[in-house]
Amino acid sequence: MALTALKGKPIKRKKAPKARRKTTGAGAAPLDNYKRAKDFFHFDVDKKEYMPIIKQYVKKKYDKETAQAIFKNSDGAIAFSHVAAFCFYMNNDKADQVPEDSVHWMEGFFIDKLAEKGRSIVQEIKAVEAEKPKNVYVPSIQERIKEASGNIIAEIEEAVDEFIADPDKFKGLDAVKLFRKLNVNQAHARHIRAFYEGPLAEYYMLQQPAREQDEDLREGYAHLDKAAIKRGVTLYSGILGACDLITAESKATRKTRTPKPKSADKLVAKMKYCKTDEKYKVASINPVDIIDASEVWVFNVKTRKLGKYVAEEHASLSIKGTTLQFFDTNASVAKTLRKPEQQLSDFNKSGKVQLRKFLDNIKGVETKMNGRFNADTVILKAVK
Repeated sequence: MALTALKGKPIKRKKAPKARRKTTGAGAAPLDNYKRAKDFFHFDVDKKEYMPIIKQYVKKKYDKETAQAIFKNSDGAIAFSHVAAFCFYMNNDKADQVPEDSVHWMEGFFIDKLAEKGRSIVQEIKAVEAEKPKNVYVPSIQERIKEASGNIIAEIEEAVDEFIADPDKFKGLDAVKLFRKLNVNQAHARHIRAFYEGPLAEYYMLQQPAREQDEDLREGYAHLDKAAIKRGVTLYSGILGACDLITAESKATRKTRTPKPKSADKLVAKMKYCKTDEKYKVASINPVDIIDASEVWVFNVKTRKLGKYVAEEHASLSIKGTTLQFFDTNASVAKTLRKPEQQLSDFNKSGKVQLRKFLDNIKGVETKMNGRFNADTVILKAVK
């Protein structure tokens, strides 16, 4: 009877309870026993979780200045398991379950000590900052070079003074040797040359006929004979020659700036080509594959020309703008397809070996390729 009554009625089955996601870390710490919570933090909570819990409590409990002072201490001086457990209970409004002696020690001793120590650290930082000179002028690189050049010129002037004092007894100056000793570089040489170009020009002028000389100049150097003027030219031209030598050496040893090679994506960024053509059922490969290829096959959907680009000997193909680079102009040819649908189908089935003679088997006149790609060009294949 009971079976008959139940016949036709759906049987209700109890659904299995969903498995709860297991809580780990600080979230799994017990909130009903402070001692067990401290043990849990010590053994089962990662140290990385300590500081966020402690910071939450300190920012809530103390004013901003005190909190900043506390956190001037290192994490190693703050992040202890029992401190994190205490802050965890306080953050979860479980202060009534924390023993009074723990609260007194934590808030009245440990955290206060951290704040006191942090304030002293802040004072030390302020004292160091106060001792730092303010608004100190820092000379530019050009000013430093000019100053260094001035010191080198002062060394040269000692020899110049000897010449001016007694040109006949002057033994000469080995400017190159002096420059090596003083570590003169190209930047110094530029300033030194500019300083001595004027005196050399004057001595050159003194070697000209009297009628071509400036009257004031001739009068100023009237005490010098031709031999002294010649020694003056030797002195100043030697200084300028040494400057030119240093400059030339610097240019020869200067490291040439090599341009950073562009990525394949950047090389083909401006390239124009036909991505797909429904009439002939062909689609282009990624133009990035052209870079460093030895051979590239293309098909022009407008002219029906199938072409092959072959890289130059000891080179590989590349792209510049919309033009193919480094292809052999003699070996790169194209032919017009009479039956493009069939011939393109055969092309797609051909392997590397069959492609070597594919164009030879097509009847037609060969035309030279110009390397230009446009919206009608389908890139069929690239051979590395």
